[in-house]
Amino acid sequence: MTDKTKITLIYVGIAVFAAFIVTMFIIIGNGVDRTLEEDNRIATDVGREQAQEMLRLENDLVATNQAGDEVRLSELKDKVWIMAQFFAACPNCAARNGDHLVKLYQEYKDNPDFHVVCVTVDPETDDPARLQEYAETLGADISDWWFLTGDHETLHHYMEEEMKFLAVRERVKQEDIDREGRYAHDMGVAVFGKGLVMKEKKDLLFARQQGPELYEHFEGLLTKAIEEALAQ
Repeated sequence: MTDKTKITLIYVGIAVFAAFIVTMFIIIGNGVDRTLEEDNRIATDVGREQAQEMLRLENDLVATNQAGDEVRLSELKDKVWIMAQFFAACPNCAARNGDHLVKLYQEYKDNPDFHVVCVTVDPETDDPARLQEYAETLGADISDWWFLTGDHETLHHYMEEEMKFLAVRERVKQEDIDREGRYAHDMGVAVFGKGLVMKEKKDLLFARQQGPELYEHFEGLLTKAIEEALAQ
């Protein structure tokens, strides 16, 4: 083997080794990034001493409850209440409302300062009679759990602009409608304290899909926000 060949092989070996080292750094770096991202997602708000003010409702909403009565959100200004979007035919809402919301309702309904509000994103279909039937299936008492309907544009505008819920999107593919329902909407549960101040908002359905650790973390944050607000 000539000296020139030996030198060439040495350089090739060095290049291959360098490429290997770079590749390993990239792989390890990506793994660290994913771990940090996961840790940050799980650890969101950990160690926070008290729920912070996310927003304050400056304008009122007039809507119709399941009994056909006109109500205003301002009636809840001295209460602690949780808020969620829904529509009666939504399979995801059925899972969330029948599990997560009912659980919170059962835990706090004996407190006269606690209330639950669900606002439909499909008011053309969800009239008071339909809402009353829906409420009965969940064991909801109208005195402390409202299911609200009203003008489509008014409801959507208020939830998106005033409450900062994600915009509602109407699905077009029939297979998606059959599986998920007509509307894609924000599945978050918001906690409002006295003074119509939003203290917390978390998507428990999403959290449960990700695993028990995130679900328990989010559930704990909502519960903590409710208890702190009730104590004020």
